[in-house]
Amino acid sequence: MTRCGGVPIHPDQLERARDAQAGLLATDGERLRFVRGAAERMPMADGEFDALISVEAAQHFPDLEAFAAEAARVLRPGGRLAVTSFFTVDDAPGRTEEPARLLETYANGLDIARPVQALADAFTAAGLKRVHVESIGSDVWPGWDLWLAQWWAPGTWPRNFLRAYEDHVLDYYVVTATRSA
Repeated sequence: MTRCGGVPIHPDQLERARDAQAGLLATDGERLRFVRGAAERMPMADGEFDALISVEAAQHFPDLEAFAAEAARVLRPGGRLAVTSFFTVDDAPGRTEEPARLLETYANGLDIARPVQALADAFTAAGLKRVHVESIGSDVWPGWDLWLAQWWAPGTWPRNFLRAYEDHVLDYYVVTATRSA
């Protein structure tokens, strides 16, 4: 049986996840579990899950190495991990400071600017295999900016995500890995 889990850190996120998946939780709660916790300290057993998915959260994780170690711990042998989030495109000098000039969430510390390679390296160091990094920014940023345009004027900080992408400061990635069998 394939088992998946979600670990939102905020209670409102936990409630939204449980509400969104109420049908599956009611009929087949053994396959899906949501618990409040931090990605660096998952309240789950060793080898409990076949798959872990993290969507737009890794830019908040203070310790990518601890997250990678926890992911490796809670995945069963052969289990898969997929992370989608935005990272700096590389670790060129000054690169991690650039997002703070454009984006409020980096300036106030909510988002942490790191190169995507830092996550890939953390997965490898944690013993995960087949680590793959793929840019999907061209499929994400223009549409996201179009959606944001409903509420935000050009030049305001949320609209600067597209500018950060176009200036090769940030990109949106899918990073996948597998726990050895």
